[in-house]
Amino acid sequence: MAWRRRRHQSGRLTVEIPAIPSLRFDNRTGFDALHFDTLDQNGVAFHVITAKTGYTLSPGATPGQAYLTPAAALLHVADVHYEDNLDRSVRYESDLAPYKPLCDVVVIGAAYPPQGGKRPSFDIALRVQRPDLPPALPERPRPLNPWQPLSPEVYQQWQKDLACAAPRPGALLVDKTLRIHGERHLHRLAAPLRWVHGTPWRLDSAAACTPLPLRYEYAFGGECRAEASDAWAANIPASHRLTPEQQASYPDTAPAPVAHDSCQSNPVGCGFTRDWFALACGMETLPAPRIEYPVQPLTARAFWDAACGKHTIPAAGMGFVGRGWLPRRNLIGQVELKTTWHEDEVPLLPKDFDFRYWNGAPDDQQCPHLEGGERFTLTNLCPAGAPYAVTGADGNRTFTFALPQQALFILAAGADGVLAAQPLAIDTVVIDLDNGAVELTWRLALLADGTFDEVRLHHAGTPEALARLNELTSAAALS
Repeated sequence: MAWRRRRHQSGRLTVEIPAIPSLRFDNRTGFDALHFDTLDQNGVAFHVITAKTGYTLSPGATPGQAYLTPAAALLHVADVHYEDNLDRSVRYESDLAPYKPLCDVVVIGAAYPPQGGKRPSFDIALRVQRPDLPPALPERPRPLNPWQPLSPEVYQQWQKDLACAAPRPGALLVDKTLRIHGERHLHRLAAPLRWVHGTPWRLDSAAACTPLPLRYEYAFGGECRAEASDAWAANIPASHRLTPEQQASYPDTAPAPVAHDSCQSNPVGCGFTRDWFALACGMETLPAPRIEYPVQPLTARAFWDAACGKHTIPAAGMGFVGRGWLPRRNLIGQVELKTTWHEDEVPLLPKDFDFRYWNGAPDDQQCPHLEGGERFTLTNLCPAGAPYAVTGADGNRTFTFALPQQALFILAAGADGVLAAQPLAIDTVVIDLDNGAVELTWRLALLADGTFDEVRLHHAGTPEALARLNELTSAAALS
């Protein structure tokens, strides 16, 4: 393998970057799939194989059970924002991640009130469980170093420890509940009442619930921005005004604001402000978030403490978290800023980059890579007319479905006749209830060391094919 040295502008040698060996990719399945190459933060090259399988939700054999009917689905090669507006939350995230240490489980759609009577609030829920029976394939290893997913040493150790390390059947992987409220607002109290309530704001009662899109625009968050044209901009204290250097960092398409702050965990939400901003503009009311964690309900006191910078309120949702939002942004590490790049210089990831950054689901919707057969249960996330849902005595609508027992795998061949079989892992599940669809993204990262010059992607969808694949991978690990 050829290697080339790169130097920073200062002349300091930083890393040796390989000329990545070519790899022929032959997709022998009917699924959308592609191959791309990538480098880690140390300049180590990898071949990445990713594929997509899609399904529609159809009525199952019993009420409340949905069946996944195979359907065409395409890989997302770029992030897709709601309304195609970059200032909105993300609907689909690009599938071109090099490696995800965990599996993202994401729900797109709306929350629907339970049947029977008007309610000011209700709960929605998402649960993911291992199948009752052992999986057709043993669980793949999850090494501490995410860029060694197929290391022979890790793979062999996994085989030796498999008996005691395998998760128990039926284990709960994701168990998440959110509370949905009807429309509600925060109001500024008159001066005498502030002393009685201990806070200058009050939260009014929620209106009766209606279907609510599961978007971060309805969770706690947002921004406060003052333009020079605002009549009240002069009321903003100098300590909260942007400096000329900060204003220069804004795009030239519009005048830079005089003052600007945002919720770093959800800049597109509602209910966020700062005390200085509320006082300067004479704010009297603002929409309150309608999606929250039941264990952390919004109160007038919590709102005002957050406005004063005493604490933060978590953004609640089931969709993709923005790439630049906290806490996800912290996983990028320390970025080295450069103004000049050489023609053949390749920017690398920061040395302390955490590969969990590529996981876009909320932390409580991430779980070990899935194998097939896992059961999903969703509550109050489909309309009353959904043919695959069932309504309980409490009015809550639920439905379940299980992932198919199947596998995508590659057969890799080298010039020396070496042949290997490696399965792909399910690292993204998108449940798109707006379209009654489920999408699975499969991924495999291969060390690009020249061992293999061709890989073929295959699908195993029968018990016999799965058993044969298990034999092939086990034999390769022990050889």
